[in-house]
Amino acid sequence: MEKLLIILTVFSFSISAKMQQVKWQDLKPSVSEETVQLPEVTEEQKQLLASVLYLQQQDDEASKKELDNIILVLESQGLDASKTLQIREKYMAIEKLKAESLNTEISGNKVRMPGFIVPIEFEGIKAIDFLLVPYAGACIHLPPPPANQIVRLSYPEGFEVENVQYPVWVEGIIQADKQTDDVYLVDGETQLTMGYSMKGLKIERYYEE
Repeated sequence: MEKLLIILTVFSFSISAKMQQVKWQDLKPSVSEETVQLPEVTEEQKQLLASVLYLQQQDDEASKKELDNIILVLESQGLDASKTLQIREKYMAIEKLKAESLNTEISGNKVRMPGFIVPIEFEGIKAIDFLLVPYAGACIHLPPPPANQIVRLSYPEGFEVENVQYPVWVEGIIQADKQTDDVYLVDGETQLTMGYSMKGLKIERYYEE
């Protein structure tokens, strides 16, 4: 009997040891890229630069003349429009890389992590498909997080969502699996890029009543 208890204890420990508690930062690997510092511009200058981007796509003479005038205005304010927009493009490329870089080492692991769930598919009164996000209101009242901070969560058992403002603990098998899909949220359908997917094994409230 004593040997059986020891075996069961060791077996139970080995199972629980496979569960990895994950923080959101763990899904966001560091990217070795040079830092790009955006020049400081006023709101008026931002609008002028936006006009430059638009007018560069036009072919008519009036647009070309307006473009030249705006470039001269910016130059008089000490701002090189072409150089500034090149820096902006490089900055956006680096930010996109940071947002979509995934931690592939975590793929296939059984994990436990906290977060907020945004239901996107229901079966009866229970949701079976979710977005798991790091803060309340993401993708609903607030803009979506970067792709590597969104987990597409499948939970066929279903979970009754009382309030999207309440955090939960989720356990499941996670995969680095970037996908872009049209998802239906409370304010309509939107195209969303998600960095991870998870087959949910358990969802429980973060705070016990």
